[in-house]
Amino acid sequence: MFKNLLRYVFSVYAIIAFLPTLIIVYIIYVLVINLSSKKNMVRNTHRVSSTWARVFYALIFIRVKIANRNAFDKNRVYVFVSNHRSLLDVPVWARACKIPVRFLSKEEMTKMPVFGYVLKRVYLTVNRADRNDRLKSIAKMKATLDEGTSVFLAPEGTRNKSENILLELKDGAFRLAIMAQVPIGVLTLYNTDNLLSPLKLFSMLPGTIYGIWENPIETKGMTENDIPKLKEQVRVIMERNYLMMKNKNLKI
Repeated sequence: MFKNLLRYVFSVYAIIAFLPTLIIVYIIYVLVINLSSKKNMVRNTHRVSSTWARVFYALIFIRVKIANRNAFDKNRVYVFVSNHRSLLDVPVWARACKIPVRFLSKEEMTKMPVFGYVLKRVYLTVNRADRNDRLKSIAKMKATLDEGTSVFLAPEGTRNKSENILLELKDGAFRLAIMAQVPIGVLTLYNTDNLLSPLKLFSMLPGTIYGIWENPIETKGMTENDIPKLKEQVRVIMERNYLMMKNKNLKI
């Protein structure tokens, strides 16, 4: 009972802390979007996202510890993927990734009042219920990679609200990496769902979020026939690293 009350009180505090930072970062996003060249916009907005995540987590007493952050060559392009268990994941993705990226988001997020303006210009979007739109989103991400910008998506397709470590991984991220012949960067997060449950909004607690970057997986020479093998390789990595963090068998 006391722990539930503590979670509720802390959640209210976190929302109060979140709202003014959201207003400030929205203004900064709008300025950056309108004052940056197309070439520099992704880099500049990624810096804003990463800085905002750092400030917000400091305000709500959440630490983020990410292992192997220097595994990637800043001069290369990647398809980054991560598990997804909580609303806390998204700011962690921005903070954990040193290379500027464009995130893939659900199309309905762009319909949010005011903030949808930013999402439409910064994120890539997909209507997951529409097969044609899913195919278009793959084409958009491929074009983004060809332009020299990395992309970041959650191959589970949605937040994992189950007891399983992962939901079934969708083919999209793996098909994209093979089409573009770029490496996959795999991030595994642990503890975000313990700090904020995917089932209850007012369930937040302070604490530490852990993450591990795996060394990049090269896709050069792979074809569509290799999608199942690549997907299985990533699933094994995520499950292994998740259990290592859960069982405290890895020092970060």
